[in-house]
Amino acid sequence: MQRSPPNKRHDSDPDLSNISIRKRKNDHDITESFQSFTDTIFKKMDSWKTEFDKNLSQINHTLNDIIKKDLTKLKEDSMELKTEIKNARKEYTEVKACVAVLSAQQSEMQKDIITLQKSVQFNSDWHDETTKKIEVLSEHTKKTDNLKSEINNLKLQNQQLNRQMNINEQRDRLLNVELVGIPESINEDLNDTIFKICKHIGVAVNINDILQVNRVSPKVKLPGRSRVIIAKMKSRLLKDNLISLSRKNRLSTEDIGLAGESRPIFINEHLTSHNKQLLKKCKDFAKLNQYQFVWTKNGRIFVRRNDTSPGLQIFDEEDLKKIITKQ
Repeated sequence: MQRSPPNKRHDSDPDLSNISIRKRKNDHDITESFQSFTDTIFKKMDSWKTEFDKNLSQINHTLNDIIKKDLTKLKEDSMELKTEIKNARKEYTEVKACVAVLSAQQSEMQKDIITLQKSVQFNSDWHDETTKKIEVLSEHTKKTDNLKSEINNLKLQNQQLNRQMNINEQRDRLLNVELVGIPESINEDLNDTIFKICKHIGVAVNINDILQVNRVSPKVKLPGRSRVIIAKMKSRLLKDNLISLSRKNRLSTEDIGLAGESRPIFINEHLTSHNKQLLKKCKDFAKLNQYQFVWTKNGRIFVRRNDTSPGLQIFDEEDLKKIITKQ
């Protein structure tokens, strides 16, 4: 905006201060002077008005430009504001939808939390109950372990007692021989039968060397099979010679003059029932595990893999299991 120029004294401005001191002129001169002064004033006022109008026009033009620019800026801002409001409304709608979804999810979560709380409580109760049961089971387990230990000790003691009883029983049979395969007959003379066997295989014997002889019935009698003969000899040497020489000569019923079909006769150590069963198991074990030798000596049972390996004494079936474990 342009400002009006400051008031300046123009050359045409009348000097009114001197009017009073001049000499009075005539009325015509005064009128002309006044008229001239008035014209001058009016011209000056017209000039001021023109300049003022020009300045005012410039001011209006400047103001219009400013207002137009401000209106344009305001319109643009208004459009941006409308766009932002539209976007805000859209975002508000989306947020509202999200809030609704979250609210629904929160409701579901609350239900899940309630269910979880119930589950946790159930698990807590179950855990407490299980802990009590575990404590009871632990006590039972301790008692069971103690019982197992006692049972194992009893088994071991029983095994040792059975082994000792078998050893004692076998010791009582240390001088006995068992004769298998000799047919039975009425009024048979068992002493004479033993004399004939000893004579045939070359064992010197007299009546005093045979302390006792008789037939023994098996626990399970098999049809067509004769009862075995048990003879108690006077010495272990005599017993051992009788067994070893009978195996070398391979005795038969024909060798001792018995009538009928010739049948083999076997002379063995008189083993206890336990040792007989154990000997059979040892023979089965030897076949399955490639052990070449199974034999008895003085009522004791031995196995050996081959000629170069040591002989192993077998007391019971557990010894065979130990051998398998070590292989």
